[in-house]
Amino acid sequence: MESFSERLIHLRHSHNLTQKEVSDSLELVYSNYNRYERGVRIPDNETIVRFANFFKYMLGFGHLMNGEEFLLDILENIESEEGPEGLKAKYDLEEYRKEFTA
Repeated sequence: MESFSERLIHLRHSHNLTQKEVSDSLELVYSNYNRYERGVRIPDNETIVRFANFFKYMLGFGHLMNGEEFLLDILENIESEEGPEGLKAKYDLEEYRKEFTA
């Protein structure tokens, strides 16, 4: 299974974008974006939503899900991974479910 960083690279390449173009479009610091792709840094939930909305829009799927649904879908996929990304996603999902399903 692809890691978040591998998915991010794949999405960027599939749209023929540079790291600079993506980071500028999302108003991210370039060095932080580079760290996301190298797997050195894991984005917070807000940044994941920004990525999701950006690439969803680029793919033409903006009308299918709202940002929250897309974030949950991404977190559920990442949750199945081993390592720090999976653990962080699992924790974030548990916190979300506690807050919104109680």
